[in-house]
Formats: sequence, structure tokens, C-alpha cells
Amino acid sequence: MKEVPAAFISISPEEAAAPRPGGKWSKLQLLGHLCDSAINNMSRFIKVQYEPQPLSLALYDQDEWMTAQQYGRATQEEVIALWVSLNQAILRVISGLSSDQLRLVFLKESGETVTLQWLIEDYLEHMKHHLGQISPDYIV
Repeated sequence: MKEVPAAFISISPEEAAAPRPGGKWSKLQLLGHLCDSAINNMSRFIKVQYEPQPLSLALYDQDEWMTAQQYGRATQEEVIALWVSLNQAILRVISGLSSDQLRLVFLKESGETVTLQWLIEDYLEHMKHHLGQISPDYIV
């Protein structure tokens, strides 16, 4: 995780803010999206520990979050600091989980159930995917 901030800051502000081909989110917005993902998933990682099972795995509107957070107007330093802080907090939360807690259950909108372990792994894969879109050199 330490490589990501240094690599992201080395991207010029113009490159970070430029929309990707097809009008897709810029690299800065992609990192902001990962912050939104961290916020939503940390809430899930915590709530499943004390709310009735299975916990509904509610989706969030990624575009609305992007609009509200206005990542395109933020600095690279601000967004990377937020991303680092959120992921340090997530690491603190998940590193204390027991094997019983990792088996806690979520109910997806499709009716399928998944475990907390699955959701954590899905979160990490999602992060790797988007970091790879920002730079194929990221090592997570």
C-alpha cells in the first residue's frame, strides 16, 4: 500500500484530472471512487458484527457519490491522504476479526448469501482492479 501514494503523487495534476477515453472517470476520480468504496465497505465490515444476520448488502449509487464528493475538484494529496487513512482504518478493523466473524453473512439483492470473508476479498479485488486502471505498475 505504501507504493500507491508515491506513484499517484508522481502523476502530473493534468494527467490525474484528465477524463479517461470514452469520458470515463479520471485517475483522480477513480481513486476517489476507491475512497467511496472504502467508506461503504468499512460500514459493512463493522455492522455485520452486531446487526441481525444476514445483513442486507445494500448497494450505493457510485455516480451520485462521485457527484457529491466532487473528487474532480480535490487535490491529489487530499484524495490520496483520504484513501490511505480509510484503508488503514479498514486494516485495523479486519485484522481483529476472528474466524467466526469472517463467517458472518450478508444477503445480496440477488438473494445470494456471502460471508464477510468473501466481501473482504471482493473489496481487495475491486481495489486492485481500479488501481490497475490508474497505473499498471501498482503493487498491492
